[in-house]
Amino acid sequence: MAKKDYYEVLGVARNAAEDEIRKAHRKLVLKHHPDRNKGNKQSEERFKEVQEAYDVLSDKQKRQNYDQFGHAGVGAGGGSAGEGVDPFEQFRRAQGARGGRGGGQQYRGGPGGPGATVEEFDPQDFGNGQFSDIFEQLFGGRGGAAAAGGRSRMRPTPAPERGSDVEYPVTLTFAQAARGTTLSLKSDLSGQPETIEIKIPAGVKDGSRVRVRGKGQGSAGGMGDLFVVTTISPHPYFRRDGLDILLDLPLSMYETLLGTKVTVPTLDGPVTLTIPPGTGSHAKLRIKERGVFRGDEKGDQLVITRIIVPKDLDADDRKTIEQLAAKHPVNARADLKW
Repeated sequence: MAKKDYYEVLGVARNAAEDEIRKAHRKLVLKHHPDRNKGNKQSEERFKEVQEAYDVLSDKQKRQNYDQFGHAGVGAGGGSAGEGVDPFEQFRRAQGARGGRGGGQQYRGGPGGPGATVEEFDPQDFGNGQFSDIFEQLFGGRGGAAAAGGRSRMRPTPAPERGSDVEYPVTLTFAQAARGTTLSLKSDLSGQPETIEIKIPAGVKDGSRVRVRGKGQGSAGGMGDLFVVTTISPHPYFRRDGLDILLDLPLSMYETLLGTKVTVPTLDGPVTLTIPPGTGSHAKLRIKERGVFRGDEKGDQLVITRIIVPKDLDADDRKTIEQLAAKHPVNARADLKW
């Protein structure tokens, strides 16, 4: 298979400056490093190609030979990274080939070879410290002696990785979600059994994530966080609209015509509700501060009327209703412009 052009691999022009090549290499290393793409063979091969290309183009003599003779001009130095060459070793050699670059520090006796210059990488660039192994390979897991001024200076060992975050699904009742609750969870993520008390704040919804710091997977670098992911069980007659709780209330035609008092449920216990005479269907009657709580906010409970009309009418019933309709004529569609 024909080798790819090294400039195309790094995405730079043939007359690109050294700094452009370094920047392109860094960007591609961050994107395709195996620690970020576990199990992705395509990304692994791309990482090897990037290392091979940079190993040549970052070295002035190799680059000159490559520009003049192509791949044949770099010989073994331009061999495929897949042919028994450790891509991390290429990474170290490529970094060492830039000796004297400002912003780097020189180390003797490190894995990059005597006097190798190692570029400073911010661990945050690699996402949650997941690239600690690359620093261990660059620095050998220990500090080296600095060459500047002949003074010995130790580089600190990279910090151990923090433990992984863990998600734990829980199912809450409608009332628990609306008003908050405390759950007890048995866990051995720290390496020994423990019971964790988790406070679920009022007002959580389906898919809410409640963070419990320091209760995730344990590691030498510290504990990760635990994320409790909530699922809310449906209620047989309550439903939620923002911070308000909705309740459908069936009423007979006579109750809505004459008015009545009805006992309705709330999350805080039963409440007696007055139905004014002449209440129509789909009217919303508000019960203050009986809804969902969230922080200092308190929603309301809205009771929505549903009128139930009689179905089986005899002749006398119909006559009575006709007399009532004649006495109190109502054009229910007067406001509609059909």
